[in-house]
Amino acid sequence: MKKILLSVLFLGVIASLFGQQSAKRYVMLEHFTNTKCPICANKNPAFYNLINQYPSDVHHISIHPPVPYNTCKFYLANTTENNSRANYYGIVGSPSLAINGNLQAISTPLLSASTLQAQLNQTSPLYIKVNETTAGINRNINVQSYSLGDIPAGSYKLFVAIVEKTINYNAPNGETVHHDVFRKMLPSIDGLAFTPATKGQHVDNIFSINLDPSWNADEIYALVFVQNTQTKEILNSGTKFDPIVLADLEPTTNSLKFSPNPAVDETWIEVPEQENIQSVEVWNVQGLRQPLTFEVDQNRIRLDLHTLRPGFYVVSMRSNDHMYSAKLIKNSGE
Repeated sequence: MKKILLSVLFLGVIASLFGQQSAKRYVMLEHFTNTKCPICANKNPAFYNLINQYPSDVHHISIHPPVPYNTCKFYLANTTENNSRANYYGIVGSPSLAINGNLQAISTPLLSASTLQAQLNQTSPLYIKVNETTAGINRNINVQSYSLGDIPAGSYKLFVAIVEKTINYNAPNGETVHHDVFRKMLPSIDGLAFTPATKGQHVDNIFSINLDPSWNADEIYALVFVQNTQTKEILNSGTKFDPIVLADLEPTTNSLKFSPNPAVDETWIEVPEQENIQSVEVWNVQGLRQPLTFEVDQNRIRLDLHTLRPGFYVVSMRSNDHMYSAKLIKNSGE
């Protein structure tokens, strides 16, 4: 009887994958700041403290325009492209912020909790999957853009921002740690003309870059986003750190081990040795995060599944260095 129920559930899962209309929409924050700006040093710490509470919901990039000081170290590292992205939004002062392509009024704080929370739990018909491979100084970036639903009419471009995750630098304004620093745009600062695939299909793009010796290669990653050039709205964004959404999972995917799976009330995850676990999250078939509690017991994590409805989920586990994802089936127990 259990085998029959499991088979029916699996068929329902397959149907849900083919019928998926949307994916999680990340909150894309373009943060315009300057290493010689004292106001930036005053506002940025609270901004970082806030967005660090939502590591699986936010994509962040810090761009360094020449205002108020054109001798900012990170601005000078790429004056043309920092200028261009700032001019795209008409930036006249730092710090400034654009959320999903919408420039915000300058305020204190730079970003309020209520403003950020209003952007959470939204969906997009476009899902962006990013894979990166490195050989020596060469980095290849494979971007797959899935049209899960009907893409709104518009003129779109695909941007691949090369970002340095963390830079330790004693800036003149007193900031010592700089996050997600913009280095370069591929294929150029103007982006690549992008025609979305038909519904149910995807578009592949491959980019390659030789890593600059002044960058820390271990901290470099690509932040990819699709933007409507007519409205500036960012349809969605993606990085290699994002958990895999259900529409992209193959039946054999199993980077985490659950015991049991399928599960009813609880399941346990085996934690790889020497991993410092930062977060454990559960996502439904729409790519939305589900409330869940977990307990760490040595090299195992207990997930409490009481609040989840029976169905198909993805569990993502983030450590300091890795992201793990795997499928989990929640049964009703009847």
